[in-house]
Amino acid sequence: MTPNSEPPKMPTVILLDVYETMFDLSDVERRVNSLLDSKRGYIIWMELFMQYCFVDNCTVQFNDFPSIAKATMQMAAATLNERLEEYDIHETLELLKQIPLHSGVPQGLSLLNDLGFRVAALTNSPEQFVRNRMERTGLISFFEKVLSAEHVKKYKPCIEVYEWATDKMQVAINDALLVSAHGWDIAGGANAGMQTAYVDHGQMLYPLAPKPTFTCTTIEDLAQQLQAIKEPTKRSVS
Repeated sequence: MTPNSEPPKMPTVILLDVYETMFDLSDVERRVNSLLDSKRGYIIWMELFMQYCFVDNCTVQFNDFPSIAKATMQMAAATLNERLEEYDIHETLELLKQIPLHSGVPQGLSLLNDLGFRVAALTNSPEQFVRNRMERTGLISFFEKVLSAEHVKKYKPCIEVYEWATDKMQVAINDALLVSAHGWDIAGGANAGMQTAYVDHGQMLYPLAPKPTFTCTTIEDLAQQLQAIKEPTKRSVS
């Protein structure tokens, strides 16, 4: 949590980003680096991936997330003078259906539920894709809703996505806490009027954006911070 003279306002709804925030993309990173024969292959791909999601936002068009992933992987390969076959890209994207959870995710979600928070996922990925992965890992029971930007035909960090999500959850935008490992997502949520929690998995915050309300290393860490604010007497006794 960032140092403040007073504790932050307690949110009623917690919106969690999915990939990299809850699911660990390390296996995908190793696969892409191997395919592109470069230690920077994954970074180059992800930079292009996010860039062209944002291009769609700005040019009032919408291509689905898997299509942008595929196109930008081809662009990353061309940048590195490598050639990718269709099956290479398909097999790499299929890894997203098998990637593991970051540590502390089930424990943190369980504690958030116990504390009475309403929890939903907010993702740029297709809803059914995320829902299927959550069902396989058993996470789905912790979530009230799985909200995908595909329904807005915009991608985070477009402010319309955050406004739509809080409208779907029927809460004021300042009553929601966005949780993400991505600096651009934290910037988007904060500028939309949300409280934010940055999960530090080694990425960077945007220095020109509002600082996150909370900073944590795991979802469990965040849940414990919220518990300490919500139940200070109980925490001090324990």
